[in-house]
Amino acid sequence: MGDIANFSKGSGYSKGDLVDNGTPIILYGRMYTDYRAEISEVDTFVSLKDGSVMSQGNEVIVPASGETAEEIARASSVMQKGIILGGDLNIIRPSNELTTSFLAHIISNGKAQKELAKRAQGKTVVHVHNSDIQELDIMFPSVKEQALINGILRNLDNLLTCYQRKCDSLKKVKKSLLQKMFPRNGEKVPEIRFAGFTNAWEQRKLGDILSYEQPTNYIVSSTEYDDSYKTPVLTAGQSFILGYTDETSGIKDASENNPIIIFDDFTTSSHYVTFPFKVKSSAMKLLFPKSKDDSSYFAFALLQNLNFTPGNHERHWISKFSNFEVLVASKEEQQKISETLYNFDNLLTCYQRKCDSLKK
Repeated sequence: MGDIANFSKGSGYSKGDLVDNGTPIILYGRMYTDYRAEISEVDTFVSLKDGSVMSQGNEVIVPASGETAEEIARASSVMQKGIILGGDLNIIRPSNELTTSFLAHIISNGKAQKELAKRAQGKTVVHVHNSDIQELDIMFPSVKEQALINGILRNLDNLLTCYQRKCDSLKKVKKSLLQKMFPRNGEKVPEIRFAGFTNAWEQRKLGDILSYEQPTNYIVSSTEYDDSYKTPVLTAGQSFILGYTDETSGIKDASENNPIIIFDDFTTSSHYVTFPFKVKSSAMKLLFPKSKDDSSYFAFALLQNLNFTPGNHERHWISKFSNFEVLVASKEEQQKISETLYNFDNLLTCYQRKCDSLKK
């Protein structure tokens, strides 16, 4: 890389410098969340300072700091002139034999990505320097072939962006539904209701609605997962499905007719499960309604709607959540609300699977 490119660094700005209108800027943190291989639009702005580093168009940027070595080994090409390149960005300007979009893909994938991750240094915060990037060995075809490959990958990125925006839009709509279909604090009826329902909701404790089971009998023995295996291994955290196991005993028999809510006893996050599964650890509770009059999915929505932020690293279900008082609709109204939210979640899942498929 050092033989075919020039290297420099961005200039220091932080989130605190952002304004509604001003000069567009790329901050390194958004490379992990919002930017793909090509950056053609920027929606963050700052007031221009002396000494700012401006893009000339067609340069490659690599974050200089990150949380993990794998996370930091990524790159994006900046297509426009006049964008401020913020601090903690390594800037690469390759020679004419290498297009910036192709270079960004090389750095973010395959052999070069793994090599750069190995060179990253640090524990709590990981750093990558221009000197690390200069040592990378890369292979590339003719500029003409690079352009054809770039075109395919650009089209995939654009399609992925469309589906991701749809997912983000659906998540916002769901959040609004959760707020409006359940009573606000101090009220006993929701803002919007299905026709024919007028009665006030009943106040009950979560522990009177949901029973719990310890997951001890369903903990997986081996973490040698493989996608060809049948049974998913779940966590109640963000990852949800950790992998698949070939173990045939100790499987929790969840289904559409017998759904289970898995509840992380420490982080208080939860998932609604309608298929057989095993779990990774005992740091959760398996929740299900005590009465047939109560809907599992309605209870799951109640959990999602609770405004609670965990503090200390402690278990929460027995000591706190089971004692929380919530407002509960009649059996019939619960069913209507559950059907609406469940169908909405299925739609969101379809779009998310499409995103995951496109990423693969």
